[in-house]
Amino acid sequence: MKSDLMKSWKKDFFEFDDTYVNHVTKFVDYLDIINKTNQPNNITIEDIINCVGHYNRIGKINTRTSMENHLEAIKSFYKFLVSKHYTNDIFNNMVSYQDFKDSLTHRYNLVPIKERGVWSDAELIQIIDSLDSYFTRTDFSKLSGTNEKKKFYKFLVLRIFIKLTLIAPAKKSVIYSLKISDFSSDYRSVVVNSVTIKIPNGLKRDIQFSIECIEDNLKKKSDSNDRMLDYLYPYTFSVERLNEFFCLFLKNHPDIIEVAPESDTFELEGIMNSALLGLVQSNVNPALISKISGVKISSLEKKFYNNGFHINGADELINNEISKNSYYHYI
Repeated sequence: MKSDLMKSWKKDFFEFDDTYVNHVTKFVDYLDIINKTNQPNNITIEDIINCVGHYNRIGKINTRTSMENHLEAIKSFYKFLVSKHYTNDIFNNMVSYQDFKDSLTHRYNLVPIKERGVWSDAELIQIIDSLDSYFTRTDFSKLSGTNEKKKFYKFLVLRIFIKLTLIAPAKKSVIYSLKISDFSSDYRSVVVNSVTIKIPNGLKRDIQFSIECIEDNLKKKSDSNDRMLDYLYPYTFSVERLNEFFCLFLKNHPDIIEVAPESDTFELEGIMNSALLGLVQSNVNPALISKISGVKISSLEKKFYNNGFHINGADELINNEISKNSYYHYI
């Protein structure tokens, strides 16, 4: 009896890229339930919608992030199938992928993944030290397994992302979208949300080390139009995957925080929030915080200023600022 095509192609895909084993397996298992594993040309977008609904009902897809990871896995799977001329890409006729994700979020009442809020300075230092230590003790040339090599590149991306976010606390999509051309040629500065941010020497060395890893291991030269993080990860990559990388890192470092065994993502917004809180507590002008972060002042006020985070030495600061007005010495 001929084996089911989608099951066979799934195995081929995992030999090519095993990044999405969990979610692609879920998808093919669902196709088996609806008897379509041997009917690739009859699979529709509606089947994907119902697949998300099925795993939502049994508690496997409960958050928007999990749903987005599931869709990214299926898209990657179909990209592979199309490259092999096995079947057509069912995502091609979609008018708006963003609207599609929004509709699924509403339809199945998917919640945003719960925010960690903020990390303490001690926790942030522990995260940074752990990432740095990984690269100090890990020699890529001695890694044999595919998963271990992928983890190396995931942590390579994660380290740069977290450190960039801490010096330029912008939204995740903004940091992800930074191109190599946004960095100065010597990697001493980067332009984020139209603000030129100075890069500390340690991070400069990390960026150069990361680029050298790609050049040496993959013989791949960078292009100024490449997104930095895309360039550093040689497999299928999207901004949604950053939470997956962070979850993997935290599972490897349970001394930092415990992560549920069944979790495959852990939100990174807490990193940005921590850096923003530091600016708030340092009495930085909210307009400047809004400019670098891309977060509206009203949202900053709701998130920080009305949540018990008070300006230190407000009386003295107000008096000092008032005294700077030109009319003050005439009073």
